[in-house]
Amino acid sequence: MADVRAAHVAYQVYSSNPAAIAPSELAAILARHPVATGNLDLASFHGADAARFARESLPAAGDFTPPLDFEAYARLRQAKSIWSVDASEVEPEDLGYLRCALLVAGEIAATTGGMVVDALSYAVMGASDIVRELDRAFDPQRHVMIHVERSARPWFVHTHGMEKFGHADFELHGVPRASIEVARRLLRHLVAAVVAGGQFNEGEQTQLCGFHFAFGRSECEDASHFSQGSLCLRSFRLVAGLATPEMEGMLIA
Repeated sequence: MADVRAAHVAYQVYSSNPAAIAPSELAAILARHPVATGNLDLASFHGADAARFARESLPAAGDFTPPLDFEAYARLRQAKSIWSVDASEVEPEDLGYLRCALLVAGEIAATTGGMVVDALSYAVMGASDIVRELDRAFDPQRHVMIHVERSARPWFVHTHGMEKFGHADFELHGVPRASIEVARRLLRHLVAAVVAGGQFNEGEQTQLCGFHFAFGRSECEDASHFSQGSLCLRSFRLVAGLATPEMEGMLIA
């Protein structure tokens, strides 16, 4: 039986401007960008509450894509005001919920001179970045990040941000250095398949990018590493045909 998950996006606007937006102005922004069939929540934090929110919510500077330098990270940590925008859709028929949440966060950022943090895929955007994003064709690869981390097995390749599409993230363990780009390509294809309406669940098997593999329970030691759980790709076999040494390296994953 397929898992039923709500699609959920979370954007946070960090501003060094201590002045809060008037409630009437916030109400007008929300009214301009309603989520038709889902839900959108907006919360604000100021002063000491903003400092506490930043301390508890921001990941390390190196976890962002691209990694934040000291000045950019300090600007976030020292924000005087923060607005948290959360939108959800139980049975999304399109990406309207994501677009509305982005527009709300973008308007608040433009009004306050703030920066927008994508809390699920660890990216930072300005208001102008959001305008450009909404002016071009949707590309899920700009909304889901693929991280590569050194581990004992030795490389841990995984996604962040699949919760935006009502799906668990994906993880790969034991990827050899030479096979990292093969792993990235496989995850990019899985992301595209989910956005197109695909659904993958624990215990299932599939065939993609020249491999046959299974989805299993997460093997990540830190259960909090993923926002809404993860599926581990395992039991790789090559589909009949030519395979590169980099592809063969995935057989140990």
